[in-house]
Amino acid sequence: MGRSIKSARFWSAVVFAGLIGALLLVVSGCGDDKTTTTTKSDTTKAVGKVKGKMYVAVTGTGELEAGTGNMGMAVVDLETKSVEMVNIAEAKAPHGIMPTVDSMIAPNTDGRVITAAPKTMLLGNAQDGAVIKIDMATNKAVGTPAMPPAGAKLAICGMYQGPDGKIYLASMGDGKVYPYDSTANTIGAAVATEATTTSICGISWSKDGKYAYLVNMFNPNNTAEPGYVAKVEWPSGKTVSKIDNVTKPSPTGAPMSHQSQTTPDGKWLYVTDGIDGSVVKINMETEKIEKTVPVGKEPHSIIFSADGKTGYIAVRHEPDENTSSIFVYDVDKDTIIDRIPGIKAPLICGIALQEM
Repeated sequence: MGRSIKSARFWSAVVFAGLIGALLLVVSGCGDDKTTTTTKSDTTKAVGKVKGKMYVAVTGTGELEAGTGNMGMAVVDLETKSVEMVNIAEAKAPHGIMPTVDSMIAPNTDGRVITAAPKTMLLGNAQDGAVIKIDMATNKAVGTPAMPPAGAKLAICGMYQGPDGKIYLASMGDGKVYPYDSTANTIGAAVATEATTTSICGISWSKDGKYAYLVNMFNPNNTAEPGYVAKVEWPSGKTVSKIDNVTKPSPTGAPMSHQSQTTPDGKWLYVTDGIDGSVVKINMETEKIEKTVPVGKEPHSIIFSADGKTGYIAVRHEPDENTSSIFVYDVDKDTIIDRIPGIKAPLICGIALQEM
């Protein structure tokens, strides 16, 4: 009897220990589940480590007129840093570039960031104001280029998708904004605005789409006037305010402020400064210049990854006079963290990003 009681006590202890062990395993398993679930660091892409491609408008040696050398676009692999030069016969000093609106466009990027390979890209010429459709399967122009309205002095400096889903062309020829219909492949009459801009390169919008920011490059009638940003109601065009002295006056009358882009969160507006070789960071709430970030000899365009952590800047004449580069910018640190050289042209302009 005593042996049976001892035996029962023994097996009861074993069972109790087993239950405790099982409970610990369950608790341990729950902890393991927590540590192996996706964390913020798992889902957030590291700054500068976005895989994908950059599409760059290449003007060759001509600014407003077609010059010699490579002209069309460059396709840059962000991971391998390889560069493919694509010459387009119809390209005449192209400055604008972006995918068609039927692409997989990331939100709050003005149509310049896509999440899948584009079937068609658009190039906007400065020389004749034409918009060209490029079949990315063949790297050839398709159809007839869209031409400006009769009498328009359209010289395309930038292309952007507005809050209404339409594409708008910034003209450095007359300081106006022109709508482009990619379905009909037509360029409409200039959007009426009160702004007295004379040469626009950048167009950006507030996150709510109520305001447009027009970047005036320079004043051909007054070269002592600094570059500025005109804020207008959209789409009425009524002038709201003006952000002065975004860039210094140009001693030669050459373009100063170039293209622009707001961060996806809508907090910052960046303008590229071709005179000082920097990007100008503007607080969208206060409309004040917060900082000027040195980047390279002549930055022309800037774009941000969809998460807003990484910027990409098209910089001319880097690392030498006859080649250009893409600079990679850490937004939080206001610092250039990488450079991708190898674009075989002294003048590059607009950029579009494909993330993978």
